[in-house]
Amino acid sequence: MAEKAKDVARHVCLYYWYLRANWLSLMAYPIPFVTINLAGAVYSLGSVAAVWVLLSRIHAIGEWTFPQVLLIYGLSIFSRSLFHLFWVELMSVSWMVRTGYIDRLLVRPLNPLFQVVAGYLDNDDWGELLTGIILVWTCLGMLGQRTVWNILWVLVAAVSGSLIFASMHIVGNAMAFFTIESSGFTTLAWTVDEFTRYPADIYGKGVRTLITWVIPVAFASFYPAQLVFGNGALMRMALATPVVAVVTFVCAYWFWTKAMDFYQGVGN
Repeated sequence: MAEKAKDVARHVCLYYWYLRANWLSLMAYPIPFVTINLAGAVYSLGSVAAVWVLLSRIHAIGEWTFPQVLLIYGLSIFSRSLFHLFWVELMSVSWMVRTGYIDRLLVRPLNPLFQVVAGYLDNDDWGELLTGIILVWTCLGMLGQRTVWNILWVLVAAVSGSLIFASMHIVGNAMAFFTIESSGFTTLAWTVDEFTRYPADIYGKGVRTLITWVIPVAFASFYPAQLVFGNGALMRMALATPVVAVVTFVCAYWFWTKAMDFYQGVGN
């Protein structure tokens, strides 16, 4: 147990240095960094504006009001951007397997998944992250729920949501160990992500079951928002969000380790 704790502490320390090096690399070219993130923010704001215009005309989707839908939408953006910033290198797993680059990670005395994730910090989703934060902050004010506890809860929910997104993409990209090319599985994961932008109960029963109990992306936005809304019927589901995130990640990591057993080097 002590050895495992020591190993975790070592990886946390190393992750800090990886992040620091990646951030310094991004800041080596500040003008392109700012430009690409301004473009990303404008794109995200355009999507939000389209939803805003739609909801301002119909005022509600199902039983959900304008600010409630926007909060769910904002939580989705917040969680997804966190995932994309820190886990985007998962998208390179198929390339690593195909080229044999993964062999380098396997011979080092570090966790291979850790090396994949820590190896790169995304440079173009900071604008989307800012958009998500601003949208959530604005909606909390519109709902009269901008309290310290709700702000802390939103942070917990966003981190949990990013972990759920990461878990899906870990599984999708781990398929490369079986099939070499995993783009079809990762595309499916990105498609499922889209269901987090709106209230889960506007979808059919089959979809609701899928995104709640099978691929629990509804816990990245819809269910956490219920705690802010004070929706008694769903507050227990909301409080389960961090637990669902951890369980989902553990399952995804287990799948990753089993999938790696099927890896065969490409040779010379």
